[in-house]
Amino acid sequence: MPAYSLEPQVPFGLLVRATTAGQTIANIAADQIMEWVQAHRILIFRGFNLFDKTQFALYAQQLGEPLQWPFGAINELKVKPDAKNYLYTPSAVPLHWDGAFIGRIPYLIFFQCVKAPRPEDRGGTTFADTSRVLARATAAQRSRWQQATLRYRTEKIVHYGGTLTQRLVQAHPVTGEATLRFAEPVHDLNPVSVEVLDATPTEQADLIGELQAALYAPEVFYIHTWADNDIVLADNHVLLHGRDAFLNPNERHIQRINLLARPAHRGLAQFLKNSKTLRRTEFLIAEIPIFLIPVLLSAEDFRFLKKPELYVGLAGIYLLFNFGDLVNAYADRRVDAVYKSHLSNAVFELGEGGVRWQMRASVASTVLVSVWLTQRTGRWQFVPLTVIGWALGFQYSWRPLHFKSRGVWQLAAQWAVIFFGPMAYTSSLVTHFPQPAVLTLAAAYGLLQVGVLMLNNAEDYPEDRAAGLHTAIVALGLHHSMRVAQAITGGAGLLALGSFTYLFKVEKLPKVAYLGLLPLAGAVAYIAQGYKTINQKIAAKDETAAAAVLKENGMLVPQWLKATAYTSLVAASVLFATRILRSSNQPSQTTGRKTRRSAV
Repeated sequence: MPAYSLEPQVPFGLLVRATTAGQTIANIAADQIMEWVQAHRILIFRGFNLFDKTQFALYAQQLGEPLQWPFGAINELKVKPDAKNYLYTPSAVPLHWDGAFIGRIPYLIFFQCVKAPRPEDRGGTTFADTSRVLARATAAQRSRWQQATLRYRTEKIVHYGGTLTQRLVQAHPVTGEATLRFAEPVHDLNPVSVEVLDATPTEQADLIGELQAALYAPEVFYIHTWADNDIVLADNHVLLHGRDAFLNPNERHIQRINLLARPAHRGLAQFLKNSKTLRRTEFLIAEIPIFLIPVLLSAEDFRFLKKPELYVGLAGIYLLFNFGDLVNAYADRRVDAVYKSHLSNAVFELGEGGVRWQMRASVASTVLVSVWLTQRTGRWQFVPLTVIGWALGFQYSWRPLHFKSRGVWQLAAQWAVIFFGPMAYTSSLVTHFPQPAVLTLAAAYGLLQVGVLMLNNAEDYPEDRAAGLHTAIVALGLHHSMRVAQAITGGAGLLALGSFTYLFKVEKLPKVAYLGLLPLAGAVAYIAQGYKTINQKIAAKDETAAAAVLKENGMLVPQWLKATAYTSLVAASVLFATRILRSSNQPSQTTGRKTRRSAV
């Protein structure tokens, strides 16, 4: 049983103090914690052990859905020398609410204090209870506030920004009580302007001043002075929060997770949302060319569109992709809690048993599809390709093989299970067996995309190494792996262009058709230049600094994947279109010859 004492704070809040050493707040029922939050607005746990980062992110799922930021679920609140936002400076932070500019407002803010500033250095976190502000306001004030609408503007820097318009008085989405949705103007790095709509400049200044006076009244305002190992939960809807300026910037380190409120009842919509999340539908845009390029290279005409095996087969290969995504998310649910919290949370909400059930259903469906295709077409390769897909998809993430942690074998597994195998499968939907030239192109295309994915894998280098994963990037080393990636993409890009050129020559395409290869050539050159620039940037940096550069360039990965995928699809479409044009011209040419012979 947890041992603690309860100490109400003034003017609001509850301090939960551990009375025996070695406890964590995980020993206290989550329902009890949520009751305390609703009653007291802010909870301070003192004397409890901190979580490590993974435990912190995993435990947070007990209280709500962690909000996924570009940097992951955990925001490291400490001073940064190159800060672009006032949050990462020792300056004061005006009152605000979290999530303002991203369209998803968290219910709870979950803090844990790794290193507290000395009391004399200040740096406390400030809170204002807006329900108390409304309760203390005069009728005239409440009337003005209820009619007010405010517009906030800030440049998008770091992880938020833009323009936002909000009613000042809003209902709490969980409890229904009236709250104030207000943020003070910011005159610092990344300034925030506040405009009261339909008001004169004087009226705007008066309203903002009135709100500030009300929010900083002692009866509604609380400053939390941090102590090492403090854990704090605060209601982000009813409270506004900020920060007192502080000295000795290296002496304050707080970790924060924003938690969205979960639906009271998790129905079908939530089930479908989580199931979709685990299937990584964001990758579908890059998967479509994997499916279509081999089909276009192998089909002779449009008749394949009338055959049901095409659509059943595409569904089957997509289910295989789903299986791999489900297995990977399930296996990495703990690791993903920090940096891919949406995946870990989806596993949490579906339940581990629910995810395993979906994996089994995917396997069963692919069995039925492969057997049906074999019987329908007489092509033997569907069953072994499906079995190999299961094996690689499962063993990529799980022992004994665990290809993800087998050094460069990770790259081979990605090449086979994501690219080469599926392309051989979809080609087989429209031809008895893929041509060697098509398989060569599939191999080159897969290598090209794997080379791009190495940048994506490199983003996770610090976390993978800390987790003991012996990925390809860890095995090769951060700097060397990026040089290898540059070589792979360059070589594979040339091989892909050569394969397309060979296919064009075999089909005797007119010279103008070769213009269809220019977009792919441009995409390969674009990636080559990108990797060259990245390697130049990291050449003289240590691994920590180099990893930061790679994270900054991570947004290039989807651009590069789509660039090579869709330019390859263009080239395949040119070849297929030429076939169609030739086949449509042949009957007319034959008819013309017969007419001329008859005339003679």
